[in-house]
Amino acid sequence: MAQEPGNAPRLAELNWKEFRNMVPATYDGVVIPIGTVEAHGGIPLGTDIIIPEYLAERLAARLSLIIAPTVNYGVTRSLLPYPGSHTVTSATFRQYVTETFAGFGRMGFRKLVVVNGHGGHINELKEAAQAAYGDAGLFSIVLHWWLMAPEASEEVFGAEGGHAAVEETAGVVAARPDLVKAATLDGLKAATYDKGVFRMPFPRSVGVRESGKGMPSTDVKKAERYMALVEERCAEAVEEAFAGWREELGK
Repeated sequence: MAQEPGNAPRLAELNWKEFRNMVPATYDGVVIPIGTVEAHGGIPLGTDIIIPEYLAERLAARLSLIIAPTVNYGVTRSLLPYPGSHTVTSATFRQYVTETFAGFGRMGFRKLVVVNGHGGHINELKEAAQAAYGDAGLFSIVLHWWLMAPEASEEVFGAEGGHAAVEETAGVVAARPDLVKAATLDGLKAATYDKGVFRMPFPRSVGVRESGKGMPSTDVKKAERYMALVEERCAEAVEEAFAGWREELGK
């Protein structure tokens, strides 16, 4: 049964007897937010953490999942030279999340939903999910939220943005409006992505797909509308996976 956001059980807050009684009898799925600490234009260094936590809370309430503690540190690449950015190596991250995912299976969970907030470790998460099935029989779905609903960017904002642009700014505005101030967004400049060019580091802390489009906005109503569309698409993807696993594989 769906719950109100904020009311889904949190793994870190359960005692072991509560957990034993709940998993897998009442809750056979767990959701984990994963991000990194990285420069994001005029929005927080923890943007890639804040947004997945926001979505995980809502997906847990809608889909009867337990919320696992967040993985806060990931693989930061082209923005690592910017002050405040942090990284771990690809190998370390892959091994850590692989063991973390497999651990959920050994705890008794049958299904894992990963809400990823960072593009720098997409391949590592895919490999970890595959390994967790081999190690513990855990079924997984990995969501890269900003890729889930590109049509929502067009519908709400008139264009797609990019890194620290309209989508991520909207996510933070919806989740933590107190952390987004119009003054910090004023005067921001963006670099345009070019498929034929690699730059290390990326020359701006904001990146857009098309020059002059998809720049950050503090419009709360648009942010909430956009994130509602993203949430809906994420929920649909999870429900589709769960239904397929249940009907085809009995899990």
